[in-house]
Amino acid sequence: MQTNNIPPELEILSRIVDGQAPAVRELFQYALTMLMVEDGTAEVVERHVIDLREHLTFRTNAGDLFTIVKPDVNGNLLARMREMARDVLSDDRKETDTDAV
Repeated sequence: MQTNNIPPELEILSRIVDGQAPAVRELFQYALTMLMVEDGTAEVVERHVIDLREHLTFRTNAGDLFTIVKPDVNGNLLARMREMARDVLSDDRKETDTDAV
């Protein structure tokens, strides 16, 4: 995950993910992107299968396009990873709200 053009609250998480193995990075990227879709800040605009792997292209509300590879893991692991990402974002938002007070 590149740190360019990402919200400041995700920069620390991005640095952690960048240091992980490629399969772990794919899983984090997918989980965070699915949260963006749930939040309505991104939408899937294309799906392609290349070398038996699903590649998804997303458009953010700001009009930015990016493509990620769907991790080759079971649905339970994807759901757990999404929940972990949701918890990290929730904790970070709480800290940001507290800092603003």
